[in-house]
Amino acid sequence: MPNGIENSNLSSALYAGVQGYNQGAEQVTRASIDLASSNNPNRQSPVNINQSAVEIISGTNQAEASARVIKAADETLGTIIDTFA
Repeated sequence: MPNGIENSNLSSALYAGVQGYNQGAEQVTRASIDLASSNNPNRQSPVNINQSAVEIISGTNQAEASARVIKAADETLGTIIDTFA
């Protein structure tokens, strides 16, 4: 492309953002389930509440950062479309 932004780079950034968001959301879900089941007397292994809390925060941070990547890719695509339209 004349402006130096290749389509594959933009789609790679968007793909990475979506993948990162999904991974972060899945991490939060797993940690939340572990935390919610910590009072279950039928649970085989004990739940490390501190570890679950760290996993929730970490997953949330990953999802938020990935959402920013998605937003930046979207804005860049919008700029490209506006420039060449």
